[in-house]
Amino acid sequence: MAKAPVLPDSKGNPESDAFLREVDDAYRQDRMSSFWQRYGRWLLIAIGAVLIALAGVLWWQQEQAAERGRNAEAFDQAIRGLDLGDPEARSEIERFAASDINGYSSLARLVEAGLLAEDGEIEGAVENYRAVAADVSVEQPLRDLATVQAARLSFDTVEPETLMADLAPLATEDSAWFGVAGELLAAAHLKAGDTAKARDLYVAMAASETIPPSLRGRMSQLAAMLGGSDGGATLESEAAPDEPIADGDAVTPTQQQEPAE
Repeated sequence: MAKAPVLPDSKGNPESDAFLREVDDAYRQDRMSSFWQRYGRWLLIAIGAVLIALAGVLWWQQEQAAERGRNAEAFDQAIRGLDLGDPEARSEIERFAASDINGYSSLARLVEAGLLAEDGEIEGAVENYRAVAADVSVEQPLRDLATVQAARLSFDTVEPETLMADLAPLATEDSAWFGVAGELLAAAHLKAGDTAKARDLYVAMAASETIPPSLRGRMSQLAAMLGGSDGGATLESEAAPDEPIADGDAVTPTQQQEPAE
């Protein structure tokens, strides 16, 4: 590329100023022309590559959105098919469960475990629920649900210590599962012969404002039956259980109202 010419000082001469400007403009044009000849093609290639990449990203985003829509529709149809007794719906749920489709795979695994339980295959259902609960890639609320369901189905067949270990993290005041998990945990304490811990948990649940009044009413009766207090909780009349629990009845999940799935 040409070097910039060394121009003499015009010392205020108008004609010299005009000449110098013309020389300077010609020099700049020469530099621009040389630069474009040397790098222009590569600049055009780079710009084209950027535009192609941008178009590819936009297409991929659109395709991903369309794929999510198709998955949502297929999963919804499968769930409705199960309600209608469509045998192909179960195959579709199994396909989702075996896939890596974000979100729907986890939901399908839970549905599949529930179907096994409905078929009487309790061991298989519990195994599936525990697999979901142990999968760190699954959303935490779904893992918690799987933990509760596994404990409920396996209550009569596993050791109380196993139930306690699984349910204790969920049976806390600040947990959304306090009511369901707490009821199962208290029953596990009774199963292990620890009446005091069961009573304390029933008292805490009866006094909690975070669980439904109907469940609080049942916990209050159970606490009183074990010699505890409801902690001063004020329960509305409609919160009372339909039938009182007799003093001689043993407290087990099969005699309590089962938690909603």
